[in-house]
Amino acid sequence: MKYNKTHAAVCGLYCPGCTVFIASQEDPARLKFLADMSGITPEEMRCNGCRSDKRIPYCENCKLYPCAQEKGIDFCGECDEYPCEDLKEFQSLAPHRLELWDAHEEIVKNGYEKWMENMKEHYSCSQCGKINSAYDFKCRSCGSEPSSHYSERHNKEVIEFLAKQQSK
Repeated sequence: MKYNKTHAAVCGLYCPGCTVFIASQEDPARLKFLADMSGITPEEMRCNGCRSDKRIPYCENCKLYPCAQEKGIDFCGECDEYPCEDLKEFQSLAPHRLELWDAHEEIVKNGYEKWMENMKEHYSCSQCGKINSAYDFKCRSCGSEPSSHYSERHNKEVIEFLAKQQSK
């Protein structure tokens, strides 16, 4: 199967498992909710993947993507400076980034297409196959819990992160 590299971020994130990507592609209500939370319009929030021409404002200011382009590499894990301070800081800021080191290891070892194939399974519901984000505790399609292998592994960290965000 051929995978779209537009949906594979240089930092090691899997775009189809991103809540903003999911919202942009198939969930207008979620997109509006995320946009309202961020104080921007749904169109400004829309994202078609980290390597696309349409990314969210946060990703427009990403240091990692232009750095990889400048160095002529596809993923941070291919860099002589991996993991750099910018990537370490980025990884530490949110729970959907917990597995970046594993992602880069797999991308370097097996290639991005095999990694994307594994990520599709990792973020998919074991009951119905729907891809869910790290922030979906129940499957968006069938309501199954946990929503994915990622969710099963990291729900505790995600819940703690969201609780801290709400208390701010």
